[in-house]
Order: sequence, then C-alpha cells, then structure tokens
Amino acid sequence: GESETSTEYRGLFEKGKTWVDENLFNGRYYHQLIDLKDKTLLEKYDKAEKYWNAESEELKYQIAEGCGIDQVIAQWHANNCGLGEIFDPKQTKKALESIYEYNFKKQMRDFFNPCRLYCLNDEAGLVICEWPEDKYKPMAPLTYSEETMNGFEYQAAVHMIQSGLVDEGMNVVEAIRSRYDGYKRNPWNEFECGSNYARSMASYTLLTTFSGFEFDMTRGMIGFDPIDENTETFRCFWSLDSGWGTFVMKDDKVFLEVLYGELELNTLRLPFLGKGEVGDVRFAGEKPDFKFEEGDINFMEPVTIREGCILSVDRQSQAN
Repeated sequence: GESETSTEYRGLFEKGKTWVDENLFNGRYYHQLIDLKDKTLLEKYDKAEKYWNAESEELKYQIAEGCGIDQVIAQWHANNCGLGEIFDPKQTKKALESIYEYNFKKQMRDFFNPCRLYCLNDEAGLVICEWPEDKYKPMAPLTYSEETMNGFEYQAAVHMIQSGLVDEGMNVVEAIRSRYDGYKRNPWNEFECGSNYARSMASYTLLTTFSGFEFDMTRGMIGFDPIDENTETFRCFWSLDSGWGTFVMKDDKVFLEVLYGELELNTLRLPFLGKGEVGDVRFAGEKPDFKFEEGDINFMEPVTIREGCILSVDRQSQAN
C-alpha cells in the first residue's frame, strides 16, 4: 500500500537497469567499467594503499574487462524468486554463452592458477574470471579469479539451463560432480572456502529449474513446468514450509502427492497443458469444481492435500 515509495523504487530500478544494459554490456558480456590507473578512486577509503599496485601503477583486485562468472547473478536470483527481468534477456543469454566460452576449461593442466586448487590436472571447471585475448588483464586481478568454486559454478550452470543452454549448463554440472566422485574427493562435501561450504547449495536450483517449480503462498498456488515435458515419465521432489511430497507426470496423468504435512491449494499451475487438455481432476475420491485458464487449474473452493493423499489430473488430447 505504499504507492509513493513503490513508485520511487520502481523508478530507481528502471533507471539502473537502463544504465547497466547500455553501459556495462560490451557486446559479449557485462564487464566492470573502471579506470585502473585512477588512484583517486581510493581516496575516500581507509587503507587505500592496500588496493594500489605501485609497480604497475594500477588498482588491485579488479575484474575490469574480464568475463566474470557471476556477472548476471542478480537475474538468477530473480528467476528463482519470480521477480522478472533484471537485465536485457538477449544480453543475459549472450553473457552466459560467453561465460561458457571463456571461463569453462575442459582440463586445467595447462591453465595457470596461483590460488587454491579445487580443480587440477585433467579435471574440468568454470573459473571465476577470464580475460579474452583482446581484453586487458590487470597485473593484480580479482582475488581467486583463476579458481573454480562449486557454488559459483552451480549458479552459472543453472542460469545457463534456465536460459535454454541446457547442454552447456549440464557440462558444467558434470564437471563438478566428476571432481567429487567419491574417489578423488568426498561426494558429500563440496568444499570451497571451507568444508561443507553453504554456497554449493546453489545446486538445489537444478531441481526447481528442471521441474519448473514455483510457489506463491499469498495466492495458494503451486506450479510445475518441466523443461522436457515430452519425457515419458517425469518425477521430482518438492518441499515447502507446510509439507513436502512428489510431482509425477506419467501415462497422460499428473499426480501431486503430499508425503509429509499438508498443502492447501487454490491453484495448480501446469503451463504445459493447453486448452482442452485437462480432463478429470480427482482428489480423495471426489471431483472438485475448477476452472482451467491459461495453464492454471483454479479450484472453486480451497483444496487441502494431507499426508498420504494424491491430487490427480487426467490429460487428454485436444482432439478429444
């Protein structure tokens, strides 16, 4: 209800979005716009000398013209939260293509990494930052820029998949998992800055991305839109604060089951279903009243699925 504040914030967002898309995208990816030779940039900071390289007379620990692994991470967060577009979609996809092109190393044997070794020899990985041949690399660049770090890698890989670069994203995931195969490293501890480092939990978004999971508690809506809807059988896990269960597509049917807790629904969103493709909807032996509109099965009365119960949807061809 704070309309004036929301208008102000929306204006700030639109202004910032326009400036970033127009000024920070170099045609291939988003980069850092900074004059490495401008020492005056440090004057307002404490211990400024720590960030000045006297030998090369330039700022330390910057990306500058480099291709950073998390340059469009804001869009990944927005995708996972349903917040819409942060960057220009075409530029975002191009940036992700560039991250894969420049930062993904099929083997690390010939790649110089003076930092921590989370990937080595014939192992593959997505490095934190890379400078194409036509771009200048600072003398003392961003700390850890030559490393591979699992959490960053998972984030970028999932974002690639969300943008339609499924093969590229899965190549990155395969590289990570082959490093933690139980022989070379512990498969249950994808260490990064320390053991059991939380950033690797970005891998959970592989589940929500491949299943097309979304949830809006304020609307009582849960939805699924698998990336490959034509697969013969699709099954995935879902989890919310009130309960958890499974979603299954099999034999022209869709099943939503609660295995623990409960789930109260006003809407079941299935965008892959077109007009005329929804037959019977059954729950606890009953046929709840509903309207189907643009992929949404809207129930006339809220439906509460309790532990051990299944809500099923019959799919039928439009010809029927």
